[in-house]
Amino acid sequence: MKKRKKSRAERARRKRARREEKRHAKGTMTMAEKKIVTVEQIRKHMEKKEYAGVINAFADMLAQGNPPEECFGDLARAYFELGDYTRAASWVTNTLAKDPANVEVRILLARICQREKRSDDALKLYENVLRAHGNVLSDEQRKEISRLAGLDARLAPDKTRAAYPHLAALLGLASASVQEPAASTAPTAQSVHAAVDAEKQAEEILAQAVRPVEKVATLNAFAGASYAANDYASAKVLLMAALRLDPGCDMTLKNAALLLHDMGDADKALHMAAKMRQTDFLLLRALKA
Repeated sequence: MKKRKKSRAERARRKRARREEKRHAKGTMTMAEKKIVTVEQIRKHMEKKEYAGVINAFADMLAQGNPPEECFGDLARAYFELGDYTRAASWVTNTLAKDPANVEVRILLARICQREKRSDDALKLYENVLRAHGNVLSDEQRKEISRLAGLDARLAPDKTRAAYPHLAALLGLASASVQEPAASTAPTAQSVHAAVDAEKQAEEILAQAVRPVEKVATLNAFAGASYAANDYASAKVLLMAALRLDPGCDMTLKNAALLLHDMGDADKALHMAAKMRQTDFLLLRALKA
C-alpha cells in the first residue's frame, strides 16, 4: 500500500515537473519568437526612411528594458520627419543630455526652429554650431548648414554679418560690405562659388510646396539680397531661375534688366526690358545712364 502511494506521489511529482518544463519552454519560445529590436534594425528603418517603423521599434526596445542611448537621435529625427516637432525637440534634448557634442542633433534642432518659423533662433543655433564645433564639422555638414541657413541669412546680410559672424563667413557674406562690383564680366573663382550656392538656393525654393507666384517672389527677394551685397553672380542665377518659372513676369524682367545693366551688359539689359508687358520709363532712363 505504501509502495502504491509512493508510486502515485512520484508520478504526480514527475507530472508536475513535466508541466513546469512545458511552461518554461513555452515562455522561452514566446521570447524567442518575439521580435527583438536592435540598434541595427532601427538604423535600417532610418535608411529606408521608415520613420513610423523607427518609432515603433524604439517603443518595443523601451518595453524590453533600457533602450540604447545611441538611438535617441534617430528617434528625434523620425519625429521631425513625421512633423511632430514637439516630440522631436524633446528627444533632441534627451540626446544632448547624454551626448552634448552631437552636432547632428544640434543642426536638427535648428531645422525644427525653421519649421516653426523661428528664423532668428535657427540662425543662432547654426552660429553656435559653427563657433563651438567648427573644427570638427565635416564638409558635408558645412554644406548642409549653408543650404539650410542660406535663405534666411541672405535676406538680411548686414544683420547676419553683425550677429552671426561665423555663419556669414561660411556663406561668403563676411566681406560683402566692402566688396566693389567687378568692372569686368569675366567670372572669378569667388563669383563661380557664389553662383553654385545660389543654384542650390534656387533649387530649394523651387522645391517648396507653394504656388509658382510665391516661388517667383521668393527668388526675386533673395536675388535682391544678393544684389544689395554686390553678389551679382548669385542674383543673376536666382533671377534666371525665376524667369524659367515665369518668363513673362514684369517684376523679374525689370530686376534682371537693372542687374545686367550694372554688370555691363547693356544690350541684354535692353532686351530684357523689351519683353515687359508694360513699358517702364524709369527703367529705360536708368538703362540709358
